[in-house]
This record gives sequence, structure tokens and C-alpha cells, in this order.
Amino acid sequence: MIRNRLRRPSERTVAGAVSATAAIVVGLVQFRHGIVHLLDTVSYWSGAQAVADGHPFTSRLAPSFSNFDAVEFVQRGGRIPFVDFPVAYPLSAGLLGAVIGVRHAMQAICVLALAAVAWAVVAGARKDTTRPRLFLLAAIGVLVVLMPTTRCVTQGALSEPFFCAVAVWFVVSLARFREGASFRPVAILGATLGLLRFIGGPLVAMAAWEHHRRYRDPRKAVGIAAAMIAPTAANAVWAAMSGGGHNAGWRGLQGNDISFLVRSIGGWFDSRQGDLRRTYFSLDGTSWWSWLVALLWMVAIVVALIGMIRKHGKFPAPAELALVASGLITSGLVLGMLGFDGLVTPDNRLMMPSGVLALLALAWIMNDRVDSLPSRLRLVVPLLVVVWTVLAVRPQDVGERFSDNSGPRQASSLALRTGASVVVTNDADALHWDTGLSTVYPPQEFMPLTGERVNERAIYNDLPCALLRNDGVVILTEEAFLVVNRDLLQAQVDAGNLTFEPTTGADLYRPTDRACD
Repeated sequence: MIRNRLRRPSERTVAGAVSATAAIVVGLVQFRHGIVHLLDTVSYWSGAQAVADGHPFTSRLAPSFSNFDAVEFVQRGGRIPFVDFPVAYPLSAGLLGAVIGVRHAMQAICVLALAAVAWAVVAGARKDTTRPRLFLLAAIGVLVVLMPTTRCVTQGALSEPFFCAVAVWFVVSLARFREGASFRPVAILGATLGLLRFIGGPLVAMAAWEHHRRYRDPRKAVGIAAAMIAPTAANAVWAAMSGGGHNAGWRGLQGNDISFLVRSIGGWFDSRQGDLRRTYFSLDGTSWWSWLVALLWMVAIVVALIGMIRKHGKFPAPAELALVASGLITSGLVLGMLGFDGLVTPDNRLMMPSGVLALLALAWIMNDRVDSLPSRLRLVVPLLVVVWTVLAVRPQDVGERFSDNSGPRQASSLALRTGASVVVTNDADALHWDTGLSTVYPPQEFMPLTGERVNERAIYNDLPCALLRNDGVVILTEEAFLVVNRDLLQAQVDAGNLTFEPTTGADLYRPTDRACD
């Protein structure tokens, strides 16, 4: 008899592995044509590329919402601190990208994150779950990564898949800690959450509470919470001191904010409302039933929170913790809208982590309660999953593309021909993505993040000299969305500080030798 023979994997492991493998296939399909640069893709890529190049925590792109104006960016030589997002994702992608290339690293991280989310659905099931239900949960895990919003953020290689993966495994690890497992995974995952998205920071309170509930040591629990939140706090303080600023002042909640929030919640169960493009580029309103779903979701969060505090919850531990986490993340998002960030809105993308946690909680609740149903009614559960698949997931759209951008633009080709090191352009994201050159947007009338009025004339007056000293040019294209005050640029041309060269698809402005006179 061979004592050390390999043990057969458990049914739970097999189901999780099958779910993760299918999720990897979904991810690979999303990246079959490479990364689609949308939303904040290029900002993350720039930060990661800087890490791979040996310049961590910096970026060669000043996004449209940056607090650094065009002159300041050019005077810095086209490299600024990476202050607009937490550092964990670009740091991870950059370190891996130094070996396999940054874009491949971003793809790999997103694909593995999808696999982790899918496996977590199985991992959170109770130990006595039967084989059919394990594989039903595995299927739900795959369907979650097939949802329109998940596919959209995956194609853009954004931070949401990574954040969702860490969040769901944080919940699973915290549930296991209740059963006697180690606290170490909880501490590591909890500390990572805020470094991926600042709204993940408050989840350390859940870890501290569970630690206190088990050991009855409030001082140690507070110390653990402080240690877990310290990296996120350090990141936020460093960003603020380095020139970041997401303080728009108190602006309150507007009607559109609430409508977007409810629409995003409805999007967890309806592919029409779950399509980010339709949210912004169509006149589709919020479905009436989404308000009922939102109300039920909030009630479930309150019930879960009461259960977490009283120790005797109505939901299984993973579901209870997932609902509380969903509520905390959404609360952080709402607080951001109220007083920190003028650009935040609870659209499908930003509400995606809350939705993933809520859907996983629903799956675990159904798995826990199905045995209490009469045998004839137990078929209702898989039927509901099928209905949800048809209405919310639409797996037949797995190959759908969320943007048609392809190939370098004419402005990008022009920028390379100029030989410039820094480019001021109204299509900075696309040009930086195509060329790798340092790019910044022209000044706007108002600062997007703070709402402060910008002295455009002063910036344009100082721009020609900054361009001359730092090998910079201005390139404007008609394809971009940003409105540019061309009259102020023309004033610099008339003053002899810039030259104007119209070309096909883009206009080029160069500094003259007298720009600094």
C-alpha cells in the first residue's frame, strides 16, 4: 500500500477549478484583440509602465481631471506623481510588466482576478453543499464574470476585477475566521482593498469587529484596524501632499445621482440597465422595478448588519458579511459624491463591486435555504438562475466589444514625426497610449475634481516658453471630446510665440525661438 499517494481533489475543489477555468476563458475572449483603452485604462497603464521603467509612483499622463495644469506638467518634463488612483494595481502590473510587458501584465491580472471571483462563489458555500449545488454555484460564478459591466471593465483592464477578487476573498476569509481559521489572510486582503480602491478602506472595520467578537480584546482590535488602514492612509496623504486633490466641497446628492444608483442596482438583474454605454449614451430611464430591488437590497444590508452585531444573523456567514461589505463600499462611494470628488457618480462601473458582493450573497443564501423548500419547489432555484442568465447576463454576447478604437490615430503619428518629448493635446489619453510620449490636456474653464475656476489666459501665456524649454508641442484633433479655447492659442500665434501648422486630421503648434522673451 502506498501511503503517500496523491489524494483525489474534493468535489468543492473540482467545482471551483472548473468555474475558475471557465472564467479564464471568458477573460481571454475579452482580450483577444488586446486591451480596449477606455475610462481610466491609460492612467493605470502609464503608472504601471513607470514602475516597469524604474520610476515608481509616477506617470507620464496628466488625465483630463488632473490637478496639474499643462504648464506645470510641461515644466516637470512630462512626469508627475501618480496621485489620481491608489497605487496597488499599477504597482502590481508594473512589477509583473517588467518581465512580460505591462499590457500583458494588466491582462493577466484581470484574467486571474475573474478566475478568483468565480472560484470564490464555490469557496463560500457551506461544507455540506451537495455536488449538484456546488456546480450550480460554479455556474453562477462564471455568469457573474460574464455580466456586461464585468466584461466592460475587463476589456479596459481597469482595477475593478482585481478589487472585486480581493473583496470577495476577504469576505470568504472573514467567514472562515469565524469558524476558527487564521486571521492572517483577512489582514492581508483587508489592507490591500484600500490600496486598490480607496472606498475599500472602511472594510477594515469588519475585520476589527470580527477579531473583537472572537477574542474580546477591543484595544487589539483597534490596533489591528489601524495597522490595516495605515497603508491606504499613507497612500492618500502622499497623494494629497504630491498634488492630488479630490475635494470638490459639499455638493450633496442630486436627482441624477440617485437615479444612477438605482439604475446600477437594477443592472445586476437586467442587461439593458447593466450596459454602461446605454447608461451614458441613451435616453433609457431607470426601470420602475429597480426601485423595489434597491429597497430590498438596502433592507438586506440592514438585516445583515444587525446579524453581524448580534452574532445571530438570519443569513449564512459569507452572505451576511458580503452584504455588509456591499453596503460599506456603497456608503463610501456616496460619501465621495457628497464631498470629495466632483466626478464620482454611482454608475455601473463604480457600483460593480457592490453588485458582485450582493449577487454572491444571494447565491449563498439560496444555497443555504434550498433544503427548507418542499422537494417540488427546489427546481425553482435553477430556473431562477436561468431567467437571470437570460435577462441580466446574455452569455451570447461574450464576444461583444465595448469600443471600436483601433490603431494609432493621425494625431499620434504626427506627434511621433515632430520628435517632441511632451505633447499638449485634447486627446491626451489616446496619444499617450499610441506613442508612450508624455501628454497633458489643455486647460479647461473649471478644474474637474474641485470645481475651481481656471485662469486659462495665464496658462496659455506661460505655455509657449515651457514648451520651448522642455521640447514640447501642442497638437489638437477634431476627433477628441475636449473643448479647447483656440482663441487663446491663436493669440500666442499672433504674438509670435507659437507657429501654427494645419495638417490632415490634426493641427500642430510649435514654440518659436522668441517664446521666452
